[in-house]
Amino acid sequence: MPRNHPSTPARPVRGSLLRRLLKSLVLCLGLGWAASATALLSIDFEQPFYVHDGWQVWDFCLIRHEGLYHIFYLAVPESNPHPSESDVIWHATSPDLVHWGAPEYAVTVSHEVYETKAVWAPDVVWDADSGRWAMAYTAVDDLNNQRICLAWSDDLDVWTKSTVNPVLQPSGDAFLYFPDAGWAECRDPFLYREGGLWHILASALTPGLPQGQGSLLHATSNDLEAWSAPDVFLLNTGETPANALESSQYHQINGGHHLFFHEYSSQGVTHLGATEPGGWSFDERTMIDLGIAPEVDSFDDGQTWLLSRAAPYQEPVNPVVSVATRIDTLQFRQGAVAPTVFRADPWARDFVAYGGSMCLGNPCFGDNPAARGDPPAGTVGNSYFGSREYFRGPLSNRGAAGIELGNSATGFLRSHDFVIEGTAIRFLIGGSNQPDLCYIALCDADVDTVLRRTTGNGAETMVQRWWDVTDLQGRSVYLRIEDAAYDGYINLDEIQETYDVITAVPEPAPPATGLRDLGAWPNPFNPRTTLRYSLARAATVDAAVYDLRGRRVWRSGPLQGQVGANGVSWSGESDRGGRLAGGVYVYRITGGAGEAVSGKVTLIP
Repeated sequence: MPRNHPSTPARPVRGSLLRRLLKSLVLCLGLGWAASATALLSIDFEQPFYVHDGWQVWDFCLIRHEGLYHIFYLAVPESNPHPSESDVIWHATSPDLVHWGAPEYAVTVSHEVYETKAVWAPDVVWDADSGRWAMAYTAVDDLNNQRICLAWSDDLDVWTKSTVNPVLQPSGDAFLYFPDAGWAECRDPFLYREGGLWHILASALTPGLPQGQGSLLHATSNDLEAWSAPDVFLLNTGETPANALESSQYHQINGGHHLFFHEYSSQGVTHLGATEPGGWSFDERTMIDLGIAPEVDSFDDGQTWLLSRAAPYQEPVNPVVSVATRIDTLQFRQGAVAPTVFRADPWARDFVAYGGSMCLGNPCFGDNPAARGDPPAGTVGNSYFGSREYFRGPLSNRGAAGIELGNSATGFLRSHDFVIEGTAIRFLIGGSNQPDLCYIALCDADVDTVLRRTTGNGAETMVQRWWDVTDLQGRSVYLRIEDAAYDGYINLDEIQETYDVITAVPEPAPPATGLRDLGAWPNPFNPRTTLRYSLARAATVDAAVYDLRGRRVWRSGPLQGQVGANGVSWSGESDRGGRLAGGVYVYRITGGAGEAVSGKVTLIP
């Protein structure tokens, strides 16, 4: 049951002229109207997170309209992280769920008695009958009582509250709702269209227990403002029945009925599946992933489903928990009751090959060195590359805030080939000043020679460097990022090809060593093989062997190669001296000028 949205609203567009112009520019770029700009290389290591700096991002909704994604959300300041501090529903946009514009106000508290304290948990839908966007949200009064209110918009920027607010609150004997006592629960609305009617789900309490039993209420409406008397959609019959059922999402997918929610005081996303509407069995619920306040969406008529959720994490130097929004893919497998969460490979967008331990916790989320009290890396956006870091972000299952693998982490990254169109390549770089071991290099894609190379500045904090590539325009190239040092590291961010005019003297390309791969012999082998290579001039080289998962299993250390044919002996053992299992391995030989060659070798059991 994807909630599709129209490409063009039926009402005239209002709102900020500047915002409309910026959106039009993003759309033009996305449609290829500025082909020369979009063809330029851009690698910024960003990941599908939404971060509001200095604020915890909690309940939210996502929609897509005219080529832009919109997030509407509540946030509380980290300096005072209490729900009562959420007096604004915020709004931000993105062309790709990765790069986000600055947040703006959408809806705020007012002088109305029912929403003087806070506004929470927006849900935005398109109402074809009225030709407007509708936002259901939770209004909170001075006693923390909660009611469902509604706002309307023609353009997703300017919102007008309904004149009949609040539009829904529990009544009668079915629900435990006493506003005079304070903290009467009716929050986290979810809207969907079915059977010619609008339906709403919201978190509430029923009188099944003295303190109330967690439940989801349900009501229907023709116009989103006048709602039927609510009934009980689902009861919490689990081990902690008093816990509220929050942030519900209901979708019909592949012939099944899927309900997602968060059980108060838990740290995960709960799923219930049924073959018939309402055929839920609370005992069969499963926790499909960690996180809070789930949001489940499809923006392509149900072909792809996304799971977004609030992702808490703790930085060692910050006594307050930080909360970002993380976005992943949900996979509904044939015959499986519950969906599974798929975390995409963050390297696939920009790189064709990678290996080594340095890639395990990268791209690194946030300014990870500063999070542990070290000098800041100076990252731009939500992520960067730091070869010794180990934190891919909250709910990534890779590391934690402030954690590092250390200088002994090594590896490489090879970008997609691209043709140089601009005049310069700029990037932020930091880390060890080790030009032979820790560097970023621009390489010729046809002959694998190094055209430009830069190492770190000897400090954690990145500084801007650039290459003048005017003489390379039209050439097919790729980037290689290398950390081959046990005692070094490299930081990188914002690698951008531009049309800038470079007035400074460019860094000279390192002299080529003429490194060539001569293959391994014997191959297959047992117990020993020689990794063979040749050099046009004498140079220091380094050989390493990786398994097919990209983990380095053996390294030779620096070797002095001579002009002509050379060889490195490998006995099929790991760095720890143990015999490796039979199978295919990848060897890589790196020259002192940054060249590298690789091949495969088979170890016979």
